[in-house]
Amino acid sequence: MALTLPAQPSPKFRRWLPQISLSRLRAAARTAAAMPLGAQQLRRQRTSTLLSLAGVTASLLVIFAQLGIERAVYYSSVRIHRAVLGELVLVSPGFKSLQIHANIPMSMRDIVEANSAVAHTSPLWFDIMSIKHSGMGAARQLAWWAIDVERPAIDVPDLRENLYKLRVTRRILFDRDSRPYFGDLAEVADRGVEVPVLGPPDYRQLLRELFVVGTVSIGPNVVNDGNVIMSEETMAEVFGSWYLDRPAFIAVSLAPGADITTTRDQLNKALNGRAEVITIDEFEHREKSYWSGETPVGYITDLGFIMGLMIGMVFIYYAQYQIIRFYLPEYAILKSLGYDWWFFLFMIGQIGAAIITPAFLVAFVMARVFYGAAEAAIHLGMTMGLREMLVALVASLIMTTVSSLFAIRRLWKVDPIMLFE
Repeated sequence: MALTLPAQPSPKFRRWLPQISLSRLRAAARTAAAMPLGAQQLRRQRTSTLLSLAGVTASLLVIFAQLGIERAVYYSSVRIHRAVLGELVLVSPGFKSLQIHANIPMSMRDIVEANSAVAHTSPLWFDIMSIKHSGMGAARQLAWWAIDVERPAIDVPDLRENLYKLRVTRRILFDRDSRPYFGDLAEVADRGVEVPVLGPPDYRQLLRELFVVGTVSIGPNVVNDGNVIMSEETMAEVFGSWYLDRPAFIAVSLAPGADITTTRDQLNKALNGRAEVITIDEFEHREKSYWSGETPVGYITDLGFIMGLMIGMVFIYYAQYQIIRFYLPEYAILKSLGYDWWFFLFMIGQIGAAIITPAFLVAFVMARVFYGAAEAAIHLGMTMGLREMLVALVASLIMTTVSSLFAIRRLWKVDPIMLFE
């Protein structure tokens, strides 16, 4: 029986395989920098260069848009969470989001206050209603928040200065950062004029009259166009006294020197699953997790980001492949002269860098304009932050690197013998 040895790669092919060596890598980088062949070849291929530049710019705009939408949704959803006065929050068991309208019995408050580490508690009520006034064309939906005027659970801008106005029932504070669907309501209220508005209907389906006596600054979210704040007495009169026993959450302030983690564990043990005590950071984290994992928003933004990344890779690869195909004999000569895999990778990377750099700058400027226009319309806090810039920059590097690795595969088939065909 004859034995057949496995085929061995040719020495020439084996020599051109990438060898991981820091010295070879530095040498290839210096050589490629001294010979900017990729950028020079790119200038000669104007049609493919302009097409790739436009495509990569569009893909980066898609990435910036997805990052901005994600930031706006998550930031707007936790505005109230960040305004809570206290170290801990008493919520319903398995709390996920305020938008689910889960509430807790007020009796759980007594269990929490029995702990010696707790200084005091402050409930906050939340729900949705619509209002209308003479300056509006139609009623609009917004969120209402009810507080204990003597000890509010939240602290938003201008709330403290206007708390005394809420001691009179049916008086409310309007969120001046609401979307512009509410007409001149904020401007008139800021002038000290009581503005009558029609609120929710009573049991006879007659619209109740409320009075806007001032403004605060909160901001809308994806679900609600704006906010109003009222006292718990106004809430009980307008919506019913049964609301008093069902707050959305209760802010828990601890005594000086109390350990947050130890107190939280003690309270959860005492509550025995009937409610849950969490920290402010966890309160905010759960809200963001709900929007990212249990609503279409997270899936849509993630899919848009991936699609933008893939589109950018395709356009960069297109420019790189066109240049490799056009200058294939020249690459064969360089290969025959002993230039290794790393040199060609850096040279192909030059093409990607020459495309991605101006595309990133143009997309960044256009995204800033897009963010400003979108924020003026939706008021969700859509701003260009360091996170958006860094993530887009990392995405650009990934586009260039991956497309270069795919494009250099074409050079593996280059053989100097083709020069004599």
